[in-house]
Amino acid sequence: MASAKALVRVLDHGTEVESGVRRPIRLTPDGYAGVAYAGSVYPLRQGDLIDLGGSSWELADCDRFLFAGAEVPYAPIAGEPLKAASGFDVEWHLETNQYGHYVVFNASERVASSLVSALEDADLNVQRWDVSHRPADDGNFYDWFARLRFKGSQAEALALVGAVIAPPSFLAPAVPVTDPTTARLADAEARIEELLNQLYVATRKGEAAERELAQLRHDLGNAEASEHRYRESVALAERHHSDLQEQLAVLRQGLGGMADTAELVKSLADAEELRELALAENSLLLERVRAADSEAAESGAHADNLAVQVDALLGRVSELEALETERLRAATAQRPRRGGVIEFLPQAFSRLEFVLDAVDVIANLDSPASTMRALAEIDSGRLVGKDLEGMRGWFEVTKLATGIAGSERLGRIYYKPDGQRVLVSVHIKQDDEQQRRHIERLRAF
Repeated sequence: MASAKALVRVLDHGTEVESGVRRPIRLTPDGYAGVAYAGSVYPLRQGDLIDLGGSSWELADCDRFLFAGAEVPYAPIAGEPLKAASGFDVEWHLETNQYGHYVVFNASERVASSLVSALEDADLNVQRWDVSHRPADDGNFYDWFARLRFKGSQAEALALVGAVIAPPSFLAPAVPVTDPTTARLADAEARIEELLNQLYVATRKGEAAERELAQLRHDLGNAEASEHRYRESVALAERHHSDLQEQLAVLRQGLGGMADTAELVKSLADAEELRELALAENSLLLERVRAADSEAAESGAHADNLAVQVDALLGRVSELEALETERLRAATAQRPRRGGVIEFLPQAFSRLEFVLDAVDVIANLDSPASTMRALAEIDSGRLVGKDLEGMRGWFEVTKLATGIAGSERLGRIYYKPDGQRVLVSVHIKQDDEQQRRHIERLRAF
């Protein structure tokens, strides 16, 4: 699908320096439209304007293009107040667990940022939001999560979040905004389905033609065998006729008995009749063979034509699959990369190897300072805490602050030096039975 293009007016601090510049429309990192000029990408504003005195991006940072027919997301004028959000057309879900309330949803990065700002404006403070790496409790994967500081019930949180994302007064726009990627994917799927249907029909026709051609070749083989047999019969009849002619000539010269001569004449007449019948049947067979050869040639040409069509359709399908693979690769490369706690911990603590759900527990601590200090001491090689009862080689650090209501001083670190590495499990105690089960799981390491 072609990219959208615009005739751009170029300004320099408000003064026009060039007009009628035709450029393809790119998408800038903040999700708005932009065009390349003089080696940089400038935001495209309403009226197809760019200002060289404003902000810009590197060309490598704006490698996505807007598809033709899509609505142009013009960049706002610098200093212009943004419109207050009045609802979001996104898929979302509220998950409540022991750490609090989480809003998970699917959206682009710009829409996700706007949604989080709207939650903040509605007094729903967001403790942290980031890319989601695990399925929610409804079994679905979502693009983003936002952890709320709200301490009320799930029903109260659901009502407040619903009022922000889908308020009762929010009406869907009369003209829906088309996602270019979705439209392109739908178009590609429709084309692939059409090509597959054509390929199926062509394959069925080719199979029928191959069956017909096989039958014709079988009939041709039978006709050739019959022709061979009848040619042998004709040759035999001709030899018999020649022998009788020679015998008749000898008898006439020798003036043999009349009875023998009459019998020979009768045999000669019978041989002549047999020869004529064989020649007539052979002529009919030759005509059938010529007709079968003609039909076989036509069927072969038809089968070759169908094979060419099938090859062309397979080539088009391969091309579409390559385009779709390239699109998915480009979409994956354009997705913002957020490492978070998963990448921070290996860089901060080079000797520690976190096991079980230690990373998730650390990511959800409201007050991680005491835990981080203990991990730093363990990473430096110091033995802190005390021996873990019943677990040879394991040590336990207790009474760590978590900042989580109801579990303020129930943070635990279990660690085991193992050569150049240290196995570490971070845990929040709920009760004695739950803690005992967690310690039993450490026996596997």
